[in-house]
This record gives sequence, C-alpha cells and structure tokens, in this order.
Amino acid sequence: MESKGILGKVNRNTPVLISAAIEEIILMGAFVAGITALLNDQFPITASWMAALLSAHLSFAVLSGLGGVLLFVVTYLSDRKDLFYLGLINVIFIGIAAANGLMFYATYNYDYSYTMAISFIFAIICTSGCIAWSI
Repeated sequence: MESKGILGKVNRNTPVLISAAIEEIILMGAFVAGITALLNDQFPITASWMAALLSAHLSFAVLSGLGGVLLFVVTYLSDRKDLFYLGLINVIFIGIAAANGLMFYATYNYDYSYTMAISFIFAIICTSGCIAWSI
C-alpha cells in the first residue's frame, strides 16, 4: 500500500486551518505596525520611517480585511457552526477596526485608535479560535 503523505490527510477543516494561520500572521503584522506608529510620541521616528510604518500598517490592514473575508467564506464552507460564527465575529471585529481606523485618520482622536487596537485584539482571538478548533 502506497503512502499518500500529508495530502492524504486533508479534511474539511484544513482550509480553515491554513487560512486562519495566514490571517493570524497578517493581523499580527498590522497590530505591530500600528502600535509602533502610535509609539512615535514616546520614541521619535524620522519621517521616512514613519511613512514606511504607516504604509506597512495600511497594507496589512487591507490584507487583513481581505483575509478576514476569505476566512469567513472558508468557515462557511466547512459546514461547522462553531467555525462559522468565529469567522463571522472575526469579520465584524475587522470591520469595526477598519471603521475606527478611518475615523482616527480623519479626526486624530485617540479614542478611535484605542478602539481599533481592541478590535484587532478580539479579531486575533477569534482567528486563534479558528486555528484551535480546526485542528
């Protein structure tokens, strides 16, 4: 009997595991870039580095939005309600973070920045739940 290797063990949760792991990395990148840009008051950064940090933060934010939608679709297709609800809550928290990020850039009110950070933390928790329950 021939061994199929790792591809022989693919089940309906494997796409959820892969997309959740990628989404987790993207969310962490957006969070770290955003917190680093926010710490500019405490640790002065040159203008070129600040532009690079903000560009990285916005790029990761767009990727996290697209990855969140992909994770939601994959959790929907997995036919598991627990993963579906985690994917749905993940997209909601990413949407809240995006809305607060846009409001922060429009008003520079730090309350929006804090709400954006908390929403990202909850999205990271939901994505971690998708990883844990898809194993």
